Amino acid sequence: MKKLISFLPVFAILAFCYYAFQIYTRLSPSTVNGLVFLPYLLALFTLLSAIHFKRSGILFYALLIILFYAVLKYASPLENIISTVLAIILCILLISYTLIPERGIFTQNNLNAFFIFFLILGVAFFTATQAPTWESFLLTEWLPAKYFDWTVLSQTSLIFSSFGFIGLLIVFALRPSPFTASAIGILLLLIIQLHFGKTEKSLLILSSGALLLCLYAVIQESWRMAYLDELTGLPGRRALKEKFNELHGTYSVAMLDVDHFKKFNDTYGHDVGDSVLRMIASKISQVSGGGSAYRYGGEEFSVVFPNKDKQLAKIHLELLREQIASQNFVVNRENRRSKAAKTKLKKKKTVQITISIGLADSIEKKNHTLSSPWEVLKLADKALYRAKKKGRNCISI
Repeated sequence: MKKLISFLPVFAILAFCYYAFQIYTRLSPSTVNGLVFLPYLLALFTLLSAIHFKRSGILFYALLIILFYAVLKYASPLENIISTVLAIILCILLISYTLIPERGIFTQNNLNAFFIFFLILGVAFFTATQAPTWESFLLTEWLPAKYFDWTVLSQTSLIFSSFGFIGLLIVFALRPSPFTASAIGILLLLIIQLHFGKTEKSLLILSSGALLLCLYAVIQESWRMAYLDELTGLPGRRALKEKFNELHGTYSVAMLDVDHFKKFNDTYGHDVGDSVLRMIASKISQVSGGGSAYRYGGEEFSVVFPNKDKQLAKIHLELLREQIASQNFVVNRENRRSKAAKTKLKKKKTVQITISIGLADSIEKKNHTLSSPWEVLKLADKALYRAKKKGRNCISI
């Protein structure tokens, strides 16, 4: 279900484009004349946003959209070979730049990506203008033409588009993100744009829709950078602060800490420690009872239970603690820091990871409501200290 949420803005923009097609002819000439500048403004804003947030993938998406707009608007006439070549480079570059790790804008890796981008454009330009002998291969009718009389696109265009769409769906299934969802939406919009050709209506509406998807991806990426912890994927301190602003009435706050984590890091190394934190975060994110999980910092996590006192919240936290304690964590790397530094750990060595939990709620013993969630957090932190003194792997309230 969470994966599908990434597609909601994509569906919304596709629906908006369909609606805009329906009402376009009813717009006044002055409105149409004003809207002509919309793709240019969106393109400029998208490029500046991508550069500001150092999102190279979105920058390349925007460049692709601008390329499509320029070719469709200024190529005369728009031959079938041109639309075929555009469809091919669209699918190749979209998948490529979706898979390339994000490493800023003006880096060595991105200079290589820019080189590939312009190299492919050069090959495409040569193919479309010089008519090499193998050009006819791209326009081959692989299947009976009667099945494709609904579009002016070549069968090669549709085949590449289908493979590109399936490829992006596979990437999304493996690494779901708004970024990949936007790539799927951009592919659909630009292929539809090729289908309609160089009409003023399709250029305005579909190019604007594709650029809006780029802006959506920029916004989502900036939100992720601000609110999500990069290592664990859990919301961070800023998200917890905003959650506290929403709390009122009865609620509970828990502080969770990985037991003996420093010793674990010293023994097995920080890479294995990071794997432990990711495993713990995965378990905490699935806490029952409507709890919201956050990474507080280091090996500490927080869980907030709205509308639950600490007695009810303790039931769900106890289940979580037992699940983590029963999970065998596999360690398989060289022990470099222990006394036996020259020995290696046995393959598939398993260790037990446990957590200690401190829990407090917004109601004190004398039935007095605390004035701030931060006060409840401090009480939970004190309870966590008591849990560690009691021997760890337990809950204290």
